[in-house]
Amino acid sequence: MKKLFAVFALMLLAGCASQSSNDRADTQKRDSARIHTELGAGYFSQNQIAIALEEFTEASRIDPGYALAHNGLGMVYAALGEDAKADASFKRAISLEPSNAESRNNYGTFLCSRNRIDESITQFMAAVKNPLYTTKDIAYLNAGVCSLRKQDVDNAEVYFQNALQVQPLMHRASYELAMINFNRKKYGLAREYLRTPLIGSPSAEVLWLAIRVERQLGDRDAEASYALELRRNYPDSEQTKALLSGQ
Repeated sequence: MKKLFAVFALMLLAGCASQSSNDRADTQKRDSARIHTELGAGYFSQNQIAIALEEFTEASRIDPGYALAHNGLGMVYAALGEDAKADASFKRAISLEPSNAESRNNYGTFLCSRNRIDESITQFMAAVKNPLYTTKDIAYLNAGVCSLRKQDVDNAEVYFQNALQVQPLMHRASYELAMINFNRKKYGLAREYLRTPLIGSPSAEVLWLAIRVERQLGDRDAEASYALELRRNYPDSEQTKALLSGQ
């Protein structure tokens, strides 16, 4: 009996050693895949698409279960216009890690760019439901922009307002809400929403909207001030051309 216990103990120890060895191997694979994925993301941000593809592909080869590697492949294939591969890669990333909000936001952005509007908004809303997602404002903004693509202004307005609740200084959401209210002829509200985008160095489109808002409100001094800033900072812009043509 003692011999049997001794043999059984040895078997347990061998099993633990094997388990520990397997764990170390899995950790090494994941670490290596993570490094290649981070390199791929860096190359992608520098528009070095071919090298990014190599890194993400290597990461997914080393660790096929690493969701972020497949997310990276989705972004690369989307940039290359290989939509079927992009779609499959994003779906693979989400199936491996359904709670990964970044993958869902990126997939939503891809879907929106292909005019698959309802599908994209489903992904954006799945992203914001993750309590650990730290940039929910981006997903709300993307949902709003995508809603505008199908002329769904009412829902777009809600999404932009949600974005501002998360990040009150988000210029793009404020600008979009200003534009929505300008088109509704609610010029005072449009002016209020423009206060944030006009801080710092406003874009040509922000200044052009501000000019038209102040024109409707009858504030000639403010209109002239924004017009001067537009001509000075963006002399070759389409907005300046529109201003000079009398629009």
